[in-house]
Amino acid sequence: MFGWLKKKDRKHASAVDLYTAMVTQARQPEFYSKLGVADTKEGRFDLILVHAFILFRRLKAEDGDKDLAQEVFDVMFADLDQNMREMGIGDVGILKRIRKMSDSYHGRIVAYEEGMQSGAAELAAALDRNLYADTDVRDEQLMAVVGYVHDALTLLEQQTLSEIQNGKVRFPDVPVPAVTTP
Repeated sequence: MFGWLKKKDRKHASAVDLYTAMVTQARQPEFYSKLGVADTKEGRFDLILVHAFILFRRLKAEDGDKDLAQEVFDVMFADLDQNMREMGIGDVGILKRIRKMSDSYHGRIVAYEEGMQSGAAELAAALDRNLYADTDVRDEQLMAVVGYVHDALTLLEQQTLSEIQNGKVRFPDVPVPAVTTP
């Protein structure tokens, strides 16, 4: 009689696990120390959005699970809301910030998708504008992140939908940028 409730609980638990995996991957110190992502609230938020793009692209594919993508999105923004409350931001301030974050999310997803459709140079430009907005990034760092996004998308395509629906997702290791000589 309450099978739908158990199914909803499992989907929510999987969404929490997937969101946790995204955040855990985005917190890998090498993104900041080796790839030059700003270790700030904005830099961490943008890196989570890069991972959200990767995961949501897989979930929204023809063989994906759009309902699970929506659940992960809801979990992500509920967590952002909770974090702002813990920082002492009031309801009105949270509403404004969540709206701005949501707009940022949608803009970045569109830019990254257009970058994937147009090629590495376009994706690099989108990452430079967003992930590295206030940072001087070296070309080799930027191209390492472009390669990482491609590798992550390929890895997720190889994972079964059943694994992902059970909250299991694997991301590639954080790359080490190639060293260029001046």
